[in-house]
Amino acid sequence: MVTIKEIARLTNVSTATVSNVLNGKPGAAGAAKAREITTIAENLHYMPNKLARSLQQQKTNTIGIITEDLTVFNAPEIVDGIDEYCEENGYEIILENMRLFKRYNNDFTDTPKHHELLDLIMKNMTAKQVEGIIYVGYHCREISYLPSRVQVPFVYAYCYPKEDIYPSVLYDDEGAAADVTRLLIQKGHRRIGVICGPAASYHTKTRLKGFRAAMAGHGLKVKNSLVVYGDWERQSGYRLAAGLLDQKVTAIFSFNDLMASGVYEQAAERGLRIGRDISLFGFDNRDTSEGYVPSLSTVHVPLNEIGRRCAEITLNQIKRRRPAGKRIYLPCTVLERQSVEPV
Repeated sequence: MVTIKEIARLTNVSTATVSNVLNGKPGAAGAAKAREITTIAENLHYMPNKLARSLQQQKTNTIGIITEDLTVFNAPEIVDGIDEYCEENGYEIILENMRLFKRYNNDFTDTPKHHELLDLIMKNMTAKQVEGIIYVGYHCREISYLPSRVQVPFVYAYCYPKEDIYPSVLYDDEGAAADVTRLLIQKGHRRIGVICGPAASYHTKTRLKGFRAAMAGHGLKVKNSLVVYGDWERQSGYRLAAGLLDQKVTAIFSFNDLMASGVYEQAAERGLRIGRDISLFGFDNRDTSEGYVPSLSTVHVPLNEIGRRCAEITLNQIKRRRPAGKRIYLPCTVLERQSVEPV
């Protein structure tokens, strides 16, 4: 790769003159000599050494992203939002993937092995002189272990720290679930079955809280047998829908689209049509949700917006602008489609 020294030798000037000309410094050389330098640099395909320049200036314009697992549905869109915002503002990203799903068989319990892995990745990020770090969670949950020796702005996406010393950006599960419930009630549904995720899940707890609040707000009691717990997978939706349909519910609110797909299957086996005999709502707005027949009503989660907001907070902290709130909740969008009809 051609260097400034070679260009200086070919043009009979100092390396400082070449550097100043290529960096656009006024008066660095006469007009003819400046043209000669730039022409030779272009002909030799000279590329400036960004790393050396950033080390000299002690500014890399680089943000580090740590994902717990890049293969899960939420992570790519969040990362894209971060990258998009950084690109718009002259920053680049460096990505580290912890691969927790495959590395530890979906075990997200905080253990010494998790801590060691995170500290190692943080050490690598520090060595690359990133100016800020965004940590992207797999499951939204409380993170009890904080990385050691964080010396740059640090922001959590899709999760939050036990100690609110770093900002985090989430979406409003509770508000979205309440909106879905009110919509179903407005359409005349009173006997609504709920297929939750695991009982310990943050999403289950917050969505169930929103559901119960909306029901109570309309003077409706929630029968315990109409609230059942799955594992976010299609098969559990299929299995649990059977018990709810036996209890003559008029609508089912599935806390994710994947379990809702199992409800379609269970209803079809019983000769019931979604949107006519039973209304159905999902959550997450997966790509497949519009492909169901009839199309699945669901909730769009602002993943890209979470990424963009995290990047905005990080860059603002780098530039010492306004501080961020400790925990920020972004609104979701309720998408009513053909799977929901009035009673």
